[in-house]
Amino acid sequence: MLNGTIDSVLGATITAGTLSSAGTVTNILNGTIDSVLGATITAGTLSSAGTVTNILNGTIDSVLGATITAGTLSSAGTVTNILNGTIDSVLGATITAGTLSSAGTVTNILNGTIDSVLGATITAGTLSSAGTVTNILNGTIDSVLGATITAGTLSSAGTVTNILNGTIDSVLGATITAGTLSSVTSISQKSFVEQATLGITSDDTYTPLPAVTTSVLGVYSFFVYNTGASSVDTQVQISADGSNYYVDTNGSNPLAAGSIDVLVPTRFLKYTRLAYRSTATGSPSTINVILNAQGT
Repeated sequence: MLNGTIDSVLGATITAGTLSSAGTVTNILNGTIDSVLGATITAGTLSSAGTVTNILNGTIDSVLGATITAGTLSSAGTVTNILNGTIDSVLGATITAGTLSSAGTVTNILNGTIDSVLGATITAGTLSSAGTVTNILNGTIDSVLGATITAGTLSSAGTVTNILNGTIDSVLGATITAGTLSSVTSISQKSFVEQATLGITSDDTYTPLPAVTTSVLGVYSFFVYNTGASSVDTQVQISADGSNYYVDTNGSNPLAAGSIDVLVPTRFLKYTRLAYRSTATGSPSTINVILNAQGT
């Protein structure tokens, strides 16, 4: 039928041709539409439709068993299952369950929950109240607030301000500027302590230098240099309470003018100090004392 018009078709079968400017097609049962151009489908079911290339300003209420290869789903109600499919871009959608596999970039998740992230790269944003993050490989966390890290390695972490009721198993190349380390088993790199007291004038009786708290030190010794003109005597005194002292070691007495001696304590107590005096009464001298110690 060329250049003709059919006003009404009832109980007919149209096997080929084109319906142009058709008003309303209310029901097609067990029929097939090969091509729909410029039509509006308001209700019904498209079963085994080959390819729908463009739906503009239309609404799809339900899509079952279809493959959507390109385009935009705007204001879609609920998409229950996408199997072996790919979503290139999701804008303004809410994903309540399921798995995002090989998603390119998810720019913003607000008030949402991610149950599991496998093989993804999170480049920016905030993870709030995340349950458990089991493994972050070759990733970077810029800020962690109120989280509990139970295992793993923090590499090149900028600043960790507070660790409360937590445990650090290993710290390599880190600088701890303040705070308290409780129950530390061992620190492999020992600290070095040096304390110098110079230009000390001796007297006729033993005069002690201020005590050193040696409970936190491993190895320590006193370097004594007699810079004066008369000989001096020295000794190391130790104490557990800081009030009552015991003579632990005597120096190479008398230490002649211009001579050097090193006193190493043989016993360990909490407090240790060096005492000095002039060998001859009324013959003072001058000494320099330097403590060198190594932390535990």
